[in-house]
This record gives sequence, C-alpha cells and structure tokens, in this order.
Amino acid sequence: MMDATYNLGMPQLICGALSERWLFKEAGDLHWKMLTSDLGVPSGELADETGERLYASFVRFRMESTVPLSAYAENETLRANGVLSRFGDKRFFSEVTFTGTKGTIKIEMGTVFVTRRTDNKSLSRATPQQLGRAKSKVLPAVPTLGQGYQRIKRLALEGTAPADDRPLLELAGERFDATENATDDVVPYEVNPFYDFNGASLLYFASYPRIHDVCERALFNPRLARAGRADQRADSAFALKPMARDISYFGNADAGDRLAFRLRKVEAVGSRLKVWSSLSREKDGERIADLFTVKEASDGAAQALLNTK
Repeated sequence: MMDATYNLGMPQLICGALSERWLFKEAGDLHWKMLTSDLGVPSGELADETGERLYASFVRFRMESTVPLSAYAENETLRANGVLSRFGDKRFFSEVTFTGTKGTIKIEMGTVFVTRRTDNKSLSRATPQQLGRAKSKVLPAVPTLGQGYQRIKRLALEGTAPADDRPLLELAGERFDATENATDDVVPYEVNPFYDFNGASLLYFASYPRIHDVCERALFNPRLARAGRADQRADSAFALKPMARDISYFGNADAGDRLAFRLRKVEAVGSRLKVWSSLSREKDGERIADLFTVKEASDGAAQALLNTK
C-alpha cells in the first residue's frame, strides 16, 4: 500500500491542464516504490540470480480520468493511493487512484523484470533474486490488464484478431474494435536521450505518450488550419485535452533511432476524439508500442480532425 499527496503547481501543469507526462512519471514512481519496498531492496541493487542488474519494464499502462485533464487546476490537491500485486515470478501489477476536487484518475500498471545484454533492443525477462522476500498479494490468474495486453500484442505483432466479438479494449467508456482505417500518414521521430530516456538510458515509458502527441500534432494542426481555425484553436495541444490513455509496450529503442508514428484509426464520438496509433523502429520495422487515446475536443475540433484533405 502506498499513499501520497500533491499540491498542483507549474511542474504538474502544461497547456492549461494537468501534465499527462507528470502523471505517468509520478504513478510509475509510486509503482516502483511499492515494488522495491515489497522486495526489500533499493532499486539499484535489484538483480537476478547471477547478479545481473534488473530493471522493471512496463508492458502496459492504463490511465482513465472521470474529467478531462484540463479540469484539474493550479493549487488543487491530489491524493493518491496505490496497491501492488503480482502473478508468477516476474510480473507485478498495481492500481493507483488520484483523487481531486473535480475528478478521479484511475491508473493500472503492469511491469516485468528484464536484464539488458548489450543495447536497448536486447532486453530479456528475468526473475529477481529477492523474490522470496515479497509479501504482495499473489494473483491466482493473469489479471484483466495482462489478458488485455496479450490480445493487443497478438493483433499488433502477429496480425491475429481476437477470436470473440468483444472490442479490442474499452477506454473511458469508448469501444475500440480491432479494425483499422489507417492512412499513409506517417511521422518520423528521432529518439533524443535528453528528454526521451530515463536514468538507465532506456526509452522511458512516460515518453511514449509525449512522442505520440508531438507526432499527432504534426498531422492534426494542418487539418485544424484547413478548417479555418486560428490562434490556439488551430493547435491540437490546446484544442484536445486527454481523458484516457492505454499503452501496450512491446519494445524499446536506442538514442538516435528513428521511429515511425502511424495513425491506425481516428474516430469522433460527440465532442470526443478516439485515436489508435503505433510506434515502430524504422531500422528494423519492429513495432514497439500501440497507444489508444481518448481526448475531449473543443469547439467542434473532433469533426474537423477527421478531414484528411
């Protein structure tokens, strides 16, 4: 169990809203603190049976807010509480809830322990030697978060569609089915270690949604401009406010690697925009993440963004 309290200020805010990157980082840190506390060892001493350094690698991160992140304001207090569980000897899961005066943010996380042989493309799953100390709840079966990850991974990497008629996933009450309407719109992105890496020189899990938004903005801003919008209304950074994000992580990247961002599907539901995107390494074509996003759009921006011409 882990509790924390935050008073929102400039470090936690961006573009008139709660910073999603800060939220990812803070939730991830709470997950990490619960995990190392459970194993009874400082993070720098985590190792497998051979003494190889271990890292907790995110496989899925799911965030859902009851209101757009723009509803959380400066000087507001957020209270967080989290709980940790595990399945098997490598996979740990957590749920962290942030509660404010305007809404609630539920975050679910899943990580596995990995070692790194050479570069960031050579990560292998491993078991911590300190596992015997763990006192967190042991799950009798893979939780829903892990089961959903396998459905998404099979579709993304193997092209295997779900065998049942359930949607691929549901997020903030919106359904994402497994059928794409991908266009030829691809945005290249070069990994920059100064703001994409973490302290272990790995592509940081919290950087994936930021990379999505940077590339999404490059595609969406021309569409908003063609719709006759001006000033901040023509900038997706201000016209779109995140409500929910669900990321499945399949791989990593090195400094200087070029990534390819692709929109797999974009849909408008009322004032909301649903976006399914992917990130792949250009060099070998390996898909490293699928991202599902629900954003609240202002002043009819959702429909304007469907116009690709």
